[in-house]
Amino acid sequence: MSVAAHISSSRIILVELEILITVIMIGGWGGFVCFLMKREENSEVHRNIMDCLAQIAISCFTGFIVSVIAIDRNLSFNMVMLAAGLGGVFASPILRLLGDKVKAYIVNNTLVKK
Repeated sequence: MSVAAHISSSRIILVELEILITVIMIGGWGGFVCFLMKREENSEVHRNIMDCLAQIAISCFTGFIVSVIAIDRNLSFNMVMLAAGLGGVFASPILRLLGDKVKAYIVNNTLVKK
């Protein structure tokens, strides 16, 4: 089953709302897993809750971005969900990698004066 709806233009991808919400939820769940792997046992509860919510928000965004890349490559629904989950768990390294690629693209295309 392909996630992208059938349309005439390859530049627009239509995704059902249920799939979008599922992708964001899977990314958030990946963020919760990432938080559980990194958390310290002796830190205060308020700080843990705030760190968890921040990690979930970042992971929802990254899971969405990675799943959009997966949809663009015409992967199946299961692979899109897997990409969203992995994007949520590995949010920080993925964002650093994408940031470096965008920075290199901008510098190489002389959009920024040196």
